[in-house]
Amino acid sequence: MIKSLRSVDAMSENGKERAESLYARGDYEDAVKWYKKGIALRKLDRHRESVEALDKALDLDPKNANAWRNRAVALNQLDRSAEAVQSCEKAIAFDPSSARTWIVRGFAMHRLGQYETAVESYARAIELNPLGADGRRAWNNRGAALDNLHRHEEAIESYEEAILIDPFDTYAWNNKGVALGALGRHEEGLRCFQKAIEIEPGYATAWKNLGLALKELEREAEAKEALDRARELGLD
Repeated sequence: MIKSLRSVDAMSENGKERAESLYARGDYEDAVKWYKKGIALRKLDRHRESVEALDKALDLDPKNANAWRNRAVALNQLDRSAEAVQSCEKAIAFDPSSARTWIVRGFAMHRLGQYETAVESYARAIELNPLGADGRRAWNNRGAALDNLHRHEEAIESYEEAILIDPFDTYAWNNKGVALGALGRHEEGLRCFQKAIEIEPGYATAWKNLGLALKELEREAEAKEALDRARELGLD
């Protein structure tokens, strides 16, 4: 009996055919083993070994879109973002409907300084999944790419969409505060940093940004307290 290929890849229209082909060649168990090993190694931050394991899985099952995407995630962590883009393109060729793959592609493009292309990738992810964890991540990352393009008003709109999905997203609150500060709206930015800290008191970056906003507002004593707290939390 053919097992579901879901353990190797999300079931697609040709998923059953792939499973049958792998079984016919006697490769199914090895493909699953190398795929699962690659995922486990990535979660352990052993990214180089993860890529090697996923390469072995892909040698056996080259149409495994999830393996290509997870390979891209590991490559991004190794600062091999150009290769990560190539892996994402492979994943998209086999499964263009995965919002997560478009997010990973956007992140790689962002790392390469290709912010416009990153924005486009995140926009595609949002089209596919505007809500939930993937939607929140895409909105937030889209905002960061827009900030790098100095399109801060649009960035703020993106962060607000992320916050609508998850009001406890400390990264979105912090990033919104940074974008507001770039527009000289330091009082509003300050409130965003305070919200991030309220949600996550140990968020060192938000403490630092709070301190910088307070300095802009010439509230020096409060700024010093916030910056000291950021240093206590390990941020220079």
